[in-house]
Amino acid sequence: MNLPLLFARRYLLAKRGRNAVNIITIISIVVVAVVTAAMVVVLSTLNGISHLVDTLYSPFDQDITISAVEGKTFFRDSLERNALEALPGVAQASWVIEENVLLRSGDRQAVATMKGVEPQYIAMSGLADRMYAGEPELESKNGPVVLLGAALKDELQATADERFMRPLEVAALIRGGKQGALGRASFEQRDVVVAGAFTINLEFDSKYMLVSLPLATELLHYGNEVNALELRAMPGTDLDKLADAVRKIAGPAFQVKTRYQKNALMYRTNETEKWFTFLVLAFIGLIGAFNIIASLTLMMIEKRQDMRTLSGMGATEGFVRQVFFTEGLLIVLTGTVAGLLAGLGLCLLQQWTGLVALQDSVVESYPVEVMWTDLLMIFAAMITIGGLAAWVPLRSLSRRYLAGG
Repeated sequence: MNLPLLFARRYLLAKRGRNAVNIITIISIVVVAVVTAAMVVVLSTLNGISHLVDTLYSPFDQDITISAVEGKTFFRDSLERNALEALPGVAQASWVIEENVLLRSGDRQAVATMKGVEPQYIAMSGLADRMYAGEPELESKNGPVVLLGAALKDELQATADERFMRPLEVAALIRGGKQGALGRASFEQRDVVVAGAFTINLEFDSKYMLVSLPLATELLHYGNEVNALELRAMPGTDLDKLADAVRKIAGPAFQVKTRYQKNALMYRTNETEKWFTFLVLAFIGLIGAFNIIASLTLMMIEKRQDMRTLSGMGATEGFVRQVFFTEGLLIVLTGTVAGLLAGLGLCLLQQWTGLVALQDSVVESYPVEVMWTDLLMIFAAMITIGGLAAWVPLRSLSRRYLAGG
């Protein structure tokens, strides 16, 4: 039988004549619970925001991007595409051509980033679920068609209805041409039909135009060259391991990046923000844990005679300290478990009901994503903080209130 735990549990649950001890103990538990619940809610919200940002960027940032180490383009036959598509974890692949072009619609014009892709790219990017107007297609029975970002479409006042079509003119700078005096002869131009418009986020909606790979090749005079090969991985695939396998096949002439590596600054900022928030809340928890010292001090004063009786029966000073240290841990454990349950309850309520709404955003309510690793980290942090708050002052307090008369 663990005697220190038995004494500590009885002291925690026992009814006391001195109300101050009860009040301080309850305050200690509540403070730990509130800080723990705040950690769960805040970290889960940051997880949700990070996942939302990842979702918003993923359509145009495929899981793996392979590009040349030197230069903007490379020849398609210099990369073993069949071997790459045969790798475990690779779902689909598409050649990509990406370049800035000038768009004109009537008297309106805008500079856009043209992204030439293969037909399967529509499925790779999940573009069918992100259409603002029209159909997600790059080829029609009358020839190539294009997809515009919603903001770009509105800026150009382009229409996706062929009955009222006003041709969209695409002008691309001819490769290798002299750039001293740019005129119409310096550009390759095509009139195209707008098949539809997509909406992802403001950056992409105001910047990108998707076209078929043959049309991009023709406009830019790329021939057999491309800018990149993009791969979509199967769900649950370890992207870092897949990238390593791709590098072995691609060789040193190509650089291979996961979408996390392509947007390293964004993801690193989100991760840093999460850790900084966790440390701030942990520091608040450390300050709040000093209530445990007050609770243990009052309890030592109240139980002074009991401990002296135990000492007279042979209990050591270490045993006495262990009783009150265990008491401190029980206070922290009770508050931590209550806080975890309360935080989880709030997160589930937000997920199910969208209680806290977001105005004028891409989502209706604050996104929340609970991660079990965060829960373990919070539990370990609060137990460590509470243990330190109970142990550090215990030696001096036990000598002062339990030793002698």
